[in-house]
Amino acid sequence: MVDPARALRRAVDLFAPEVPREQGTGDEPLVGVRAPDGSELFFGASASTEPRWVQEFGAAESDTDVAVECVDHVNMAQPWQHFDAAVLFFQSVLDLRTEASVEVAAPIGLVRSQALHTEGDVLRVALNLVPSGAREDDILPQHIAFATQDILALARAARARGFRPLPIPANYYDDVQARFRLEPGLLDQLRELDVMYDRDESGEFLHFYTEPVGTVFLEVVERRDGYTGYGAVNAPVRLAAQHQYRRAASKGSGA
Repeated sequence: MVDPARALRRAVDLFAPEVPREQGTGDEPLVGVRAPDGSELFFGASASTEPRWVQEFGAAESDTDVAVECVDHVNMAQPWQHFDAAVLFFQSVLDLRTEASVEVAAPIGLVRSQALHTEGDVLRVALNLVPSGAREDDILPQHIAFATQDILALARAARARGFRPLPIPANYYDDVQARFRLEPGLLDQLRELDVMYDRDESGEFLHFYTEPVGTVFLEVVERRDGYTGYGAVNAPVRLAAQHQYRRAASKGSGA
């Protein structure tokens, strides 16, 4: 961001409450505001190549040529009483444009998802409405998605290091093949690596997930040939797999 202070002033003028941030010696100064659901949004200055706050974490080391390149989108679960206010918050404070909302079947009920983005898709945010009838122990996980240019190579390299992706049921790939008639070699790789697939008139979308950690998980995506969606057709399978994983983990812990 070119001018975080100006962005903060604009947000406060739009009645977004400013939030304090503890700052240590050498920390990049960040200023921020609070969203309607209580989450905090911080503004930081960016350099020509990467945000300056990234330097606080030190240099990254890698022994592979494939890597994540940037944040593709952020997905946040919203209580029903804050959903409309959250959409308005991101529209006004960050000047995001709304896309057509979609509804996705989940084990806890029908989930409404609203995607927003900046011009040029520099920032993408997806807000998921937690069903009003959900029980207190029902969880709608939220996540950060990272982009890569070679998801199959990255998934294979991650597995070689001991990474365990979210398991995707085998019959999902039977359905993918029935809908898209993929090359057998590609289908076999998707199945082997638990990578999901979607395609529309614009391009292709490949993505895989980590196992959930509490209410958060990570996603890695590869967009091909101008695909701009989020693989919404795969969301019911993913949500069911996460629900099954949490139930199995709960039984294993004796909870």
